[in-house]
Amino acid sequence: MIPVLIGAGVLVGGYLVVNHWDEITGWLKDFLPKIQDALHAIGVSEYAGKLFSTVTNGALTLIHRLYYKENGKWIEKTTTREIDESQVPEWAKAGLSAKETDVTERYEKELELTI
Repeated sequence: MIPVLIGAGVLVGGYLVVNHWDEITGWLKDFLPKIQDALHAIGVSEYAGKLFSTVTNGALTLIHRLYYKENGKWIEKTTTREIDESQVPEWAKAGLSAKETDVTERYEKELELTI
């Protein structure tokens, strides 16, 4: 009976991670094109984005840094999103620490989007 309960718990836990992770990836897939559209709307053609991650106190923090040129000066805008570590798939947690880590390429490849 206990193995059945453990198996059910793993299935439910896996569903919750996938369900919540879909919300997070949906946020990125919605958020990033809006930023690009807004930049184009105000005439900004030079910009770049990077995605960083840290893990602290049982939470993963995604940090999106946007760099763009406005009136001849480079501007940096930062947006963050904190996610309970239990809701994050292993590929997203791999190799992370409390030190900020550049995860741009990993997320672009895994989620098939441009940061």
